[in-house]
Formats: sequence, structure tokens, C-alpha cells
Amino acid sequence: MNTTIGCPIPGSSQPKEQPQTIVERIGEPAFLEQLAEECSELAQAALKTARKYRGENPTPKTIDECCDALQEEIADVMLCVSEYLDCKGPDYLDCVTLMKLKKHVRWERRLKEVGK
Repeated sequence: MNTTIGCPIPGSSQPKEQPQTIVERIGEPAFLEQLAEECSELAQAALKTARKYRGENPTPKTIDECCDALQEEIADVMLCVSEYLDCKGPDYLDCVTLMKLKKHVRWERRLKEVGK
């Protein structure tokens, strides 16, 4: 029998090609729901951390616990964003990157306007 690794054997059944990205595997609507959920969890972790820093509204969590939760939620959102950008392709990433740069410039300008 003549088999070469990586080469199909004539007449053998071939596995179905799997979608390449997580977005393709679960579908865009389900993925967007996951992204929204992760963004919501990040917002809650950021609010809890700010609350802890301010000390005006006590929380039983330590600052380390708050920071760990914030870090985990940032990682979740970054993963989702990365997967979505991979699915959408380089043109979409270019548009997002350009928007991000414009927003950064605007933020810096606003800070300068108020002396920060």
C-alpha cells in the first residue's frame, strides 16, 4: 500500500473541511452575542475596580482580586476582537485601525484642550 503523509489515498473518504475561524464555526450572530457578553463582563470588572480605587462605595473584593478580574475580562474581549478581525479580513482590520488612530488623536486633542 502506497501512502504518503499529507497526501490523500485515492478512493478513501476525505474528512469534511472545517471552517477556519471560531466565528465561522458558531456563526456570526452567536459570536456577536459572545462578544457582547464579554464586553459587559469587562465593563462590570472595570466599574468594580474603579469602585475599589475610589473607596467611596465599599466592595468586599481586594484590589488584587479586582485587578485579576479586570485582566481576565480584558483577555476575553481581546480574544473575541482578535477572532472577529481574523474572520473579517485585512480590509476590515485596516478600517478599524484607521478609526482607532483617529480616535486616539481626538482624545489627545481633548486632553490638551483642558490642560491634561
